[in-house]
Amino acid sequence: MPMRRNAETITLPEDLQVFAEERVRAGQNASVAEVVYDAVQEKKLSALREALDAGITELDAGLGLESSVEDFIAEIDRETGLAP
Repeated sequence: MPMRRNAETITLPEDLQVFAEERVRAGQNASVAEVVYDAVQEKKLSALREALDAGITELDAGLGLESSVEDFIAEIDRETGLAP
Protein backbone atom coordinates (compact mmCIF):
# COMPACT_ATOMS: atom_id res chain seq x y z
CA MET A 1 0.00 0.00 0.00
CA PRO A 2 1.69 3.24 -1.10
CA MET A 3 1.12 5.98 1.45
CA ARG A 4 2.44 9.51 1.38
CA ARG A 5 4.48 10.55 4.37
CA ASN A 6 3.56 14.23 4.03
CA ALA A 7 -0.13 13.63 4.73
CA GLU A 8 -2.06 15.74 7.21
CA THR A 9 -3.02 14.39 10.60
CA ILE A 10 -6.74 13.81 10.97
CA THR A 11 -8.84 13.05 14.01
CA LEU A 12 -11.41 10.32 13.51
CA PRO A 13 -14.72 10.31 15.35
CA GLU A 14 -14.45 8.02 18.35
CA ASP A 15 -16.50 5.19 16.83
CA LEU A 16 -14.36 5.13 13.69
CA GLN A 17 -11.15 5.30 15.73
CA VAL A 18 -12.29 2.29 17.77
CA PHE A 19 -13.25 0.43 14.59
CA ALA A 20 -9.87 1.17 12.98
CA GLU A 21 -7.94 0.15 16.09
CA GLU A 22 -9.90 -3.12 16.25
CA ARG A 23 -8.91 -3.89 12.65
CA VAL A 24 -5.27 -3.26 13.52
CA ARG A 25 -5.45 -5.46 16.63
CA ALA A 26 -7.11 -8.22 14.57
CA GLY A 27 -4.26 -8.06 12.06
CA GLN A 28 -6.49 -6.91 9.21
CA ASN A 29 -4.45 -3.74 8.74
CA ALA A 30 -0.97 -2.66 9.82
CA SER A 31 -2.05 0.74 11.14
CA VAL A 32 -4.98 3.08 11.61
CA ALA A 33 -3.61 5.12 8.69
CA GLU A 34 -3.82 2.03 6.51
CA VAL A 35 -7.47 1.48 7.54
CA VAL A 36 -8.28 5.05 6.47
CA TYR A 37 -6.30 4.70 3.23
CA ASP A 38 -8.08 1.45 2.37
CA ALA A 39 -11.47 3.04 3.10
CA VAL A 40 -10.73 5.98 0.81
CA GLN A 41 -9.54 3.66 -1.95
CA GLU A 42 -12.70 1.56 -1.62
CA LYS A 43 -14.82 4.73 -1.83
CA LYS A 44 -13.01 5.72 -5.02
CA LEU A 45 -13.53 2.27 -6.52
CA SER A 46 -17.20 2.31 -5.58
CA ALA A 47 -17.68 5.69 -7.24
CA LEU A 48 -15.89 4.44 -10.34
CA ARG A 49 -18.09 1.33 -10.49
CA GLU A 50 -21.23 3.47 -10.19
CA ALA A 51 -20.03 5.81 -12.93
CA LEU A 52 -19.17 2.88 -15.19
CA ASP A 53 -22.59 1.34 -14.64
CA ALA A 54 -24.25 4.66 -15.48
CA GLY A 55 -22.06 5.02 -18.56
CA ILE A 56 -22.88 1.55 -19.79
CA THR A 57 -26.60 2.26 -19.32
CA GLU A 58 -26.22 5.49 -21.33
CA LEU A 59 -24.28 3.70 -24.08
CA ASP A 60 -26.93 1.00 -24.26
CA ALA A 61 -29.53 3.78 -24.69
CA GLY A 62 -27.46 5.42 -27.47
CA LEU A 63 -26.56 8.42 -25.31
CA GLY A 64 -22.79 7.94 -25.23
CA LEU A 65 -20.27 10.77 -25.51
CA GLU A 66 -16.63 10.43 -26.46
CA SER A 67 -14.14 11.18 -23.68
CA SER A 68 -10.60 10.24 -22.74
CA VAL A 69 -9.97 7.93 -19.81
CA GLU A 70 -8.10 10.74 -18.03
CA ASP A 71 -11.01 13.16 -18.43
CA PHE A 72 -13.45 10.51 -17.26
CA ILE A 73 -11.47 9.73 -14.10
CA ALA A 74 -10.96 13.44 -13.37
CA GLU A 75 -14.72 14.01 -13.66
CA ILE A 76 -15.42 11.16 -11.25
CA ASP A 77 -12.88 12.55 -8.79
CA ARG A 78 -14.49 16.01 -9.01
CA GLU A 79 -18.02 14.69 -8.59
CA THR A 80 -17.12 12.55 -5.60
CA GLY A 81 -14.94 15.17 -3.95
CA LEU A 82 -11.92 12.90 -4.21
CA ALA A 83 -9.87 15.11 -6.51
CA PRO A 84 -6.37 15.73 -5.16
